[in-house]
Amino acid sequence: MSLQFSRSMRSLRADSFRITRLGLLLGILLMIGLLAWFFFAKVTLYEHSTSIEIRPDGQVIATFSEEGLRRIRQGQAVVLRLDQGANMPVITIPGMVYDTQKIAGKVILMLFAVDLPEELLSGNVSGRAEVEVEYVSPAQLIVRATGRYLDSSNQIPVSPQTFPTPTPRGDL
Repeated sequence: MSLQFSRSMRSLRADSFRITRLGLLLGILLMIGLLAWFFFAKVTLYEHSTSIEIRPDGQVIATFSEEGLRRIRQGQAVVLRLDQGANMPVITIPGMVYDTQKIAGKVILMLFAVDLPEELLSGNVSGRAEVEVEYVSPAQLIVRATGRYLDSSNQIPVSPQTFPTPTPRGDL
């Protein structure tokens, strides 16, 4: 059964595909927004200390790994998170890196806080220091994780496994 030509043109004119075009346009705009976020968003990377010590004069000594110490510079922002004990809130104190001592992996931190509680200065405090070491985009994180397109001297190791380098054998 065939249709008349005028009827088929009328049906094409009535179905304008407006909703389909609108959905396609919204999908393209969403993809452009996600790509812009992927390449231009900033993610903060932190180095975490292994231990901290608060001196009576208010200086904070934080111990970092050797690899983490290489990334810490004077003037970087620091957040101290101090544990008060069970059922007590964690105290958060902002500060900055005052000086780095490369000997024994210690860093001296200068605090912004004016009123440090006396119990923190006199007692044995546990907690950690988090130093903002870098801002990267999600794309840079993925490139680092794959290990491509990076200079090997600046590359951060991703895998905890180490592979032995083959040594030439003289008996061959």
